[in-house]
Amino acid sequence: MADVELLGYAQPCVVHPGGTVDVKVSCAWPEFTADVIRLGADPQAPPEMTLGRFPGRRQDLVGGSYFIADLGEQVPGPAGHTVTLWFRPALLTAAQCLIAGLGAGGGWELGIGADRRVGAVRLGADGQPAGPPVSAGPVLDTGRWYFAAAGWDPDGAVSLVVLSRGPAAPAVAADPGRTEPHDLGGPIPAPRVISVAAVVSGHNVRRCFNGKIDTPRLFNGTLSDTELAALAADAPAARVRGLRHEWRFTPAAALPPHRVHDTGPGRRDGTLVNSPMLGVPGRNWTPGTESFLVRPDEYAAATFHEDDLADAGWETSLSLRVPPDWRSGAYGVRLRAGGDEDTAQGDTVHEDTVHEDTVPVIVTAAGTRRTGGPAAAVLLPTFSYLAYANEHASWEHPISSTRDATGLPVTDRDRFMAGQRLLSLYDRHPDGTGCCLSSWRRPVLNMRPGYHLPLIRGPHQFSADLELLHWLESRQVDFDVITDDDLHTLGAGALAPYRVVLTGSHPEYTSTQMLDALDGYMACGGRLMYLGGNGFYWVTTAPRDDPYLIEVRRGQAGTRVWESEPGEWHQAMTGERGGIWRHRGRSPQSLTGVGFTAQGFDVSLPYRVVAEPGDGRAGFILDGIDPGRPLGGGGSVLGGPAGFEIDRADGALGTPPHAVVVASASGFSHAYQGSVEDVTTADSKQSGPDSPLVRSDVVFFETGTGGAVFSVGSIAWCGALRVGGTETPVGRMTWNVLRRFVDEAPFTVPQHDQPCG
Repeated sequence: MADVELLGYAQPCVVHPGGTVDVKVSCAWPEFTADVIRLGADPQAPPEMTLGRFPGRRQDLVGGSYFIADLGEQVPGPAGHTVTLWFRPALLTAAQCLIAGLGAGGGWELGIGADRRVGAVRLGADGQPAGPPVSAGPVLDTGRWYFAAAGWDPDGAVSLVVLSRGPAAPAVAADPGRTEPHDLGGPIPAPRVISVAAVVSGHNVRRCFNGKIDTPRLFNGTLSDTELAALAADAPAARVRGLRHEWRFTPAAALPPHRVHDTGPGRRDGTLVNSPMLGVPGRNWTPGTESFLVRPDEYAAATFHEDDLADAGWETSLSLRVPPDWRSGAYGVRLRAGGDEDTAQGDTVHEDTVHEDTVPVIVTAAGTRRTGGPAAAVLLPTFSYLAYANEHASWEHPISSTRDATGLPVTDRDRFMAGQRLLSLYDRHPDGTGCCLSSWRRPVLNMRPGYHLPLIRGPHQFSADLELLHWLESRQVDFDVITDDDLHTLGAGALAPYRVVLTGSHPEYTSTQMLDALDGYMACGGRLMYLGGNGFYWVTTAPRDDPYLIEVRRGQAGTRVWESEPGEWHQAMTGERGGIWRHRGRSPQSLTGVGFTAQGFDVSLPYRVVAEPGDGRAGFILDGIDPGRPLGGGGSVLGGPAGFEIDRADGALGTPPHAVVVASASGFSHAYQGSVEDVTTADSKQSGPDSPLVRSDVVFFETGTGGAVFSVGSIAWCGALRVGGTETPVGRMTWNVLRRFVDEAPFTVPQHDQPCG
């Protein structure tokens, strides 16, 4: 596995002027230096701020989700204790913990052994096994629910019961596995801390579980076979003597997203660490039930993975207070270390021997705009940056028949993301399930200036949007920068100060709050320049209590790399149905006039101007552009302005009837396949040469409140604004629109136009 000797992340990565950012750094060298540069501006410009030298230290990435509860002094009495739970393993390749209890000097673990059977073992103070395990029950199968119980008597002898639930009904198997009391080496300390899905001892997290665990419970005393059988058959736990603690993982809006309420009389709430998946069917789920809002009692389980990582937990290496007078924009905390020892201590360093990382920090103007400020704002799609954070599925498992992973320009940083199991919402866990949660509290190594996505050999997301910022700087445009995070939390108020808002190249992931804000902004006469492709596509949620996390359920539709399992289509954070916005009645065409239609990874094409240059409505867009020549001129994303992922106008999906198609690109190769949501019956006619839907449309329309929309329908557009430092016709067209959109003169909707095709 490739190693990265210097890397960091910022918390938060979106900050207001005057705010403070903590930078977490892992460095293999004794010290590193740090300064701050403005991204998307002149790369030769001096740093905005020099931060100085800081001691270096390695900080590890330790994954694995689990639940932990501190029992305090409320521990079971001298009569011993019993733990019970249901579990559904998803991966059985190594020893895994189901539940563990640690007290003063040691404790116990109920888990799955390397022999794929349930076992109990005594633990030492370090959380490691202190003797041989006691096993019971059958060899386990993945995808099947089991009930397990372990009871410790006052002398430390343990009894196990393992029951298998039927494949379609909650009946207990006729011949359950059980053991007689077995001595584990004397009395075991009463547990002070309970952990579920991992053994947690200090900073050590061991034997993480892969699969679902449902309703762990702790009882005073040992339970009889009759009582255990009743619990396994879902008799109310309150009817069984000695219940002390009970934790159900059902999503609850009343609790913060990482807290779990203890419904037992012991009342010791616990914490979910590294965000296991909630809102998943439990051991008693009834097929046909789609949501925990309908039957919360069937959703008391959580899905744990050994590579879940919502918080790397690194120590802060340096803190940056953003000066109150700084312009909004994209900045980078540039870290440098290594080099020749003599020169590294001096004022100069040899670049070819220096290790470097640039940690992005976005300084947002949302909520701070002063009177007389810019009329234009760039809305950076931070939700989409987070969705793609550390994505490596596209080169590990290329989805295009024209690509071979061995021929892609994969870097050591790409391999580090994969080797460290830093997952995006496009990657899968070891058990094959898709990752539905992504967090800022960890390094995001593909959110870097100059990053190239191996699949397209060009910039993507943040690095592509820096090309838009660079073009605006070259045009000397006065603009602010705001983010998806601002839009989600502040609503339309984040957009209200601006006459025109420009999107980034791929604003794919949007929340209800964000769409409501954009609708409100447009209703009040706002102007929108959608400068990307496949935008406003996936339903996305973020919790009120954790601004560093987003969730996406893929559902069973939309162009996707994994699919949600039955009963897991609703967002655990809000309860709303996931999937694509088109299937929630909010198609991208109804907002921007265009919506996702195809993707491909071989080449981007030029556009053909189809609007009349003398058109009184759209004529300003074509000022200085030869309509008889292809609208192209190269580009950093597959060589042109129309490509990678593209959008089309479609009146049936919400494109306004008075919209003008200014330009269109068609004739894509077979590598471009139409979106699966457009295919009702497969007919082998969905590729670029065969389907009229595989095209990219540039669209303009007025909104009726003095505002207007200009949409380009291609991720590659921003990479074609400038080529070799010179503005292209694509850049000129974008400038024509921006110049008109910042003008105060209102737009007027025409009458009696024919519907858009």
